[in-house]
Amino acid sequence: MKRFVIIEIGSTNTKAYLNEDNEIKDLGFKTIEFKNHYKQNNCLDKEDKEALFNFLDEFKDEQLYVYGTSIFRNLSDEERDSWLKEFKDRTNSEFHIVTSDMENDLTVYGATHNIDYHGSVAVMIGGGGSTELSIIKDNEVIEKANYGFGAMDTTDMFPDLKEDVASTDYDKMVKMTRALITPPKNKADILILAGGDYIYFYESLNYPVKENTFYKSDLQPYSLDVKTMDELDQDFFYNVSLTDVIKRCDNAGWWKGARGMRLCVKALADILEVKYIIPTRITMVYGIAEKIKNNEM
Repeated sequence: MKRFVIIEIGSTNTKAYLNEDNEIKDLGFKTIEFKNHYKQNNCLDKEDKEALFNFLDEFKDEQLYVYGTSIFRNLSDEERDSWLKEFKDRTNSEFHIVTSDMENDLTVYGATHNIDYHGSVAVMIGGGGSTELSIIKDNEVIEKANYGFGAMDTTDMFPDLKEDVASTDYDKMVKMTRALITPPKNKADILILAGGDYIYFYESLNYPVKENTFYKSDLQPYSLDVKTMDELDQDFFYNVSLTDVIKRCDNAGWWKGARGMRLCVKALADILEVKYIIPTRITMVYGIAEKIKNNEM
């Protein structure tokens, strides 16, 4: 089977995956805050670009497929053309900008193509600068939505989320985050969290999750009822020292956006009236890999 490496470059995190022998292996990620620094400088930050090139150097002997998401969609035509040329000159690889609809479809494929469940499921694709949603019933997508906000936007709204403990009232933050979301027409019983490493969040904080008894999937082993999710999130906001977590996990950029992402999850879970969440590590890589193998990307 063809061997290749897929790189996903988001607004906040850049992830690498190896496809070999029809299996996908996570090669790790690097936090590069493209969106935050673009907002500060009104251009792609030079140091961010160098950090990306240095990360890609680790895979210079591999066949690379590179995909960028939300922040790169918003570049002007001139900025986009300049970046694509610079990237090609530095890496000898093509840089593909993925639309919101493409990211939605590719991630939903990874989350649903191998599961046997006929109830109402929603897939949330949470990122630093965008949020995509699909609602599936009887294995068919019945509604999709793409929102131009993510974890970095909620942390900008409430800067104390990046402090040692949060101080803004929880209900106030949830209400203001919900106001960013145009409610979909349909509801769902289960919300699958994709696009980021939600399992890493629970494992790192030693928070309890239960076995996913709704369907069997090696990629989706856990589930959590929303009441427990809400209690754990509030504990993370007001009782857990972010400073201590960052020291222990050595991943400051990811954790400084984690509370903002939890607000996005809470707001969408409320609007959809879900009863359970399923945290995953699923990204669009599974859909991309399938299309590459079929010569469709």
